[in-house]
Amino acid sequence: MNYLAFPLLVLSQIVGPPESRTAVPEYQAKAVSEFADTPETLAIARRAMFEKRYQQLVDAMNLFATRYNESKGNIWPHKEAEAIKKAVRRLESLGPEFQMAKK
Repeated sequence: MNYLAFPLLVLSQIVGPPESRTAVPEYQAKAVSEFADTPETLAIARRAMFEKRYQQLVDAMNLFATRYNESKGNIWPHKEAEAIKKAVRRLESLGPEFQMAKK
């Protein structure tokens, strides 16, 4: 069993071009199903999911900052603020260690 294939498959879903995400879905399903749920593969998948959701949060915050600065602070970009809230909720859904402290 090639343990290098799984992390590469996960990373291709995150950083690969769009055509690689849809190319040969039967192969991808087979490749993922061949791996046992070992602590190592679960940790790799969890880290990849965290990195993807964290990057979505960073992208949402950058877009908000860009829109806010374009208006010189006169307009609140509501759509972008909602995107930040959604990205935070998605990041928090990974587990209790990612949840914001409640005041």
